[in-house]
Amino acid sequence: MAKHKLRVGYIGTSISSYYGGEYNQRPRAIEGLEKLAEELDFQLIAVHDEVMTEEGSIRAAEYLKDNEVDFLLLQTAACSMGEQLLPLVKVAPRMGIWATPDPEQEGEIKIHSVVSMSHFASIMKRYLKHENIPFKWFYGHVETEEFQSRFAVTIRALTAVKNMERSRIGWIGNLSPGFNDMIFDERLLRSRMGISVLPHELAELVERAKGYDPEPISKTVNEIKSVAREITVTENSAFDRVTRVYMAMRDMAAEYNYDALAVQCWPNFQSYFKIAPCMAYSWLGSEDGIAVSCEGDVLGAASMYLLNVLTGRQGSSTLLDMTALDPETNAMLMWHCGVSPRHFSDDNGIAWVDHVTLGRKGDDGPYGVAGDQVFAPQETTVSYIGDDGSSLLVIHADIIKHKKKGFDGTRGWFSHFELNKKPINLMDLINTLTVRGHEHHFAVGQGDVTDELMEFAAWKGMRLIEHVPQTNYLQLEGINA
Repeated sequence: MAKHKLRVGYIGTSISSYYGGEYNQRPRAIEGLEKLAEELDFQLIAVHDEVMTEEGSIRAAEYLKDNEVDFLLLQTAACSMGEQLLPLVKVAPRMGIWATPDPEQEGEIKIHSVVSMSHFASIMKRYLKHENIPFKWFYGHVETEEFQSRFAVTIRALTAVKNMERSRIGWIGNLSPGFNDMIFDERLLRSRMGISVLPHELAELVERAKGYDPEPISKTVNEIKSVAREITVTENSAFDRVTRVYMAMRDMAAEYNYDALAVQCWPNFQSYFKIAPCMAYSWLGSEDGIAVSCEGDVLGAASMYLLNVLTGRQGSSTLLDMTALDPETNAMLMWHCGVSPRHFSDDNGIAWVDHVTLGRKGDDGPYGVAGDQVFAPQETTVSYIGDDGSSLLVIHADIIKHKKKGFDGTRGWFSHFELNKKPINLMDLINTLTVRGHEHHFAVGQGDVTDELMEFAAWKGMRLIEHVPQTNYLQLEGINA
């Protein structure tokens, strides 16, 4: 969920020979935007005055700057002059230009708003091209679906931009061994995305976990057990230790004001505390809405937090691997070994089990506690912030009911893929991700927020992962192609 509200500035420009005032263009816009501010959860800072001169634009620009708006929505309330635009382009880092229709489409022209939107866009792209001013255009009166649907995508995308630029990720224990594809440059990530990554030793988390009194631990263990359809954990005392880890992560996130956590779940957790911590990650996601990426994947944690802000859901997104392919049904099994929050589950719910791989062949295993669930059929968004924050994966997919349950763990069969809003078949998607060497984790959120992700990428200047059709010959595509 978003922590920082977007501050949206509004101004309506016009000149006196047109009828913006007579047709109540500004009051109508402000009243509608005030309603949308409540609905979409942003803060509106509106200029109520008629702005019909360059001097008026200068005064309004100072007012809006003083109020530190994140996004300026400039309505051409009626025909406007280029001089009115120039003081306003530096008010906010991002702009919208907005035209509305004339009251009639014959006879004497009254508003002439569209031409001024076109005029302003051309000035920014041509006369001010060296400024690289990012803007999006809008059309329609404030109460129309035509305006509102397009505007809502922008509010959600820019709310995500603001929150990502202020986000803090706790990195506990570093990457798991061999995860070289997820090594990142913290300096570039901060520069490009504004994300702060704060490291902690895994021992700090474990020592905190050991320090809780038995009574609150026992109470939480009972709550966690009560939701399970089944419990097959070999060592019952593992529940106590994993619950302690859940509470330690929850309290560290609160103490350090972290938006997400990236925690190394193997191999040190097993030697330090003789557990698989998957249940703790799952429970923090379902009950507290905090994203926890396993295996110390910081970019995965950032991707999960981005989806959490965009979907606005109480429960967190999850992090999965590509695991099995079924070309006959154009489906892919996406899986991880027990970390997904329980709200992804089908009607059978979640079971608490031993970890499906860690310790299964060793003398000291198996380790608990992990989740086992099959995801319910649902619409999803799959994404990943890659290449130190310079690229973004944008996939829409449906989780489908499949005749095979898939491997033990938390998992679902994904199908009906779209890449960058365009349909793509399974093998072309696998080809695209593989020949481009995409990082092998995928953040998955509930619902479709691909419009918002595409706009987020545009505002942030991020490269999208482009389709590479499968062929029978060698393809040497680069990650930046």
